[in-house]
Amino acid sequence: MPTVVPPAQNLSTPVDEAPANEGLSSFCADLSALLRAMPGLSTTPAERADWFDRKASLLERVAAEDPGCNPDEVRELARTARVKANEFRRECS
Repeated sequence: MPTVVPPAQNLSTPVDEAPANEGLSSFCADLSALLRAMPGLSTTPAERADWFDRKASLLERVAAEDPGCNPDEVRELARTARVKANEFRRECS
C-alpha cells in the first residue's frame, strides 16, 4: 500500500505567503456575525427588519467592492432584503 504524506508535510503543497486580504477577512467576519444573528421564530418584526437591513447593507458592499460578482444581481438581492425589512416594519406599526 502506498504511503500518503499529509498536506501539511507535502512539500509540493502550495503555501500562501501573501497576507490575508483585509477586505475579504472583514467581509467574512461581517457575514459570520450576520449569520449568527439571524432572527429566529420568536424575534419581533422590528428585530427581523433590522436584520434584513444589515443583510442588505452587506450585499450592497459586496456589489460595490467585489469585482468577481455580478453587481446587478447582488444589488437586486440587496433591494429584496430592503423590501423585506420594510414589510416587517409595517407589521410593527
